[in-house]
Amino acid sequence: MKRYFSLLAAHLPWLAYALVGDVFFAVLLWFTDVSAFRALVLSIVLFSVLSFLLVCAIILASESRMSRALNEFLANPNEEHCQILLSNLKGTEMRRTKEMCDLLISREERLGKEILRNEDYEEYVEAWAHEAKTPMALLTMILDNNRDSLAPEMVYKIEYIRTRLNECVEQMLQYSRIKGEKKDYLFEQLAIKDVIDDVIDDYRPLLEEKDFLVINHVRDEQLYGDRRALRFILGQIVSNSIKYSSDEPKLEFSIEGEDRLLIEDNGIGIKSCDLPFIFERGFTGDTGEARKKATGMGLYLVKKMSDDMNFVLDVASEAGKGFKIVVQYPVIEN
Repeated sequence: MKRYFSLLAAHLPWLAYALVGDVFFAVLLWFTDVSAFRALVLSIVLFSVLSFLLVCAIILASESRMSRALNEFLANPNEEHCQILLSNLKGTEMRRTKEMCDLLISREERLGKEILRNEDYEEYVEAWAHEAKTPMALLTMILDNNRDSLAPEMVYKIEYIRTRLNECVEQMLQYSRIKGEKKDYLFEQLAIKDVIDDVIDDYRPLLEEKDFLVINHVRDEQLYGDRRALRFILGQIVSNSIKYSSDEPKLEFSIEGEDRLLIEDNGIGIKSCDLPFIFERGFTGDTGEARKKATGMGLYLVKKMSDDMNFVLDVASEAGKGFKIVVQYPVIEN
């Protein structure tokens, strides 16, 4: 109803002009012939009211057709809907609308082609990432079968290459995952300690190589989330602790309250001025040579996946004084 009133208000000057014209001629008739005015006044009033209602009905019908045609065109810009829209217009208004339609149709076609290219690219990236896992599994098998016959330095290098490749592939898969229209998260009740143990096992060779002291105070606490996502989040945090470790590295996991997982290291830390930006895509900061080689994607993906699982992240760090991140997760109601 408000929409109809607003349409009438837009044409109110013309409606008022028609009404003033009727009043003017009625007054003119009254001055000319009072008896004729008295005989025709009812007809004049009735004609004026009917004319007013007819004009209102025509305006509302025209605006309704125009609005419907415009909405259909905007929902699906194509030549058919464009012609329907133009059939409601005339003159200069039609020519200008035709130019707008042609522009929108052209952009819609380019957008459709771009979407198809992006979909093809995403499918290729996902297929490549899954295929890359096969040679990594073979590398793991070869390493496990020949570990005793290889020099410790060679074992470490192979372990490092395998871990970094696996991390890069996982980043690529998770990036594709969070950018997809549908996200295949499987939410379930998870034992936090089990997930932490799995992540530590993944990075154990690198942790041992740097003589990390890993302390896990987590016991029976649980949270509700996706196992792969949580494992990826914790893996990225552990990976950063390894990359930016100190001379006597330490990594500690603990639970605070009922819904906060604390992960803390004593590494090189992050400058206070960089903290507000660490979750932005591509941001690496300027702390040391190691960060110059970073991609800036790890913590960006951690933040995106945490948002998907309704986790809240809080970080604290100072240059040279370690890094601490708190993962606040929803409490499971019993």
